[in-house]
Amino acid sequence: MELKPLLLAGGCSSRMGKPKELLLLPSGQPMYMHLLSILHQACPESETVYFSQRDRKATEALMNDDRITYVSDNNMIIHSIDRTSMPVRVIHDYKDDSKNNVAIGPAAGLLAAHHQYPDATWLVAACDYPLLCPSALLQLRDEVSDSVTCFCNEDGFCEPLLGIWTPKALRMLEENVQRGIFGPSSIPRQHQGKLIRPRESQWLFNANTPVEWERAIELMKIRNLE
Repeated sequence: MELKPLLLAGGCSSRMGKPKELLLLPSGQPMYMHLLSILHQACPESETVYFSQRDRKATEALMNDDRITYVSDNNMIIHSIDRTSMPVRVIHDYKDDSKNNVAIGPAAGLLAAHHQYPDATWLVAACDYPLLCPSALLQLRDEVSDSVTCFCNEDGFCEPLLGIWTPKALRMLEENVQRGIFGPSSIPRQHQGKLIRPRESQWLFNANTPVEWERAIELMKIRNLE
């Protein structure tokens, strides 16, 4: 199955106190660059990696980074620390930063991508997962279904922002949003999505607060020593 890779970074990160996508890893690389690279590795058939941000103001926050070359309004080339170059296209959840935009959470990023490419199936990751690696995304690819496929944690709760979303599943999500049901996790439950357990539980480590981020950094350092 041919996929388009999508990184979701449209959240407010209120508990973290700063945008999670801009948090720095021990390597000095910001989180969003690291995760875009992982998506690129897991989805080599797609020349471009897609980056969902809330609005243009969020994109402007990246403009002073000399690792980015801007090609056009929503297209850029990111030069990674491994000296590879990666074409990236930004998709904005909202057309502007108006306060009149209705906040629907991560569904906004999924649906913005769906509206631009309605026939695409998306390999999706959010900026909540600092310990994500290509092997995790390849496991999703190996076990993909015809609706939505996502990981579930040890307690059985699904992680819809780490999964594969088909056009069928995204149409269902859009119907839910129109009825006021915004959570993407409703789709795997309601429409027989496929939930799989990750081979390594650390892949699902979720960093939403500074304390959790500090723990993530510790785990990264331990993993690099193994």
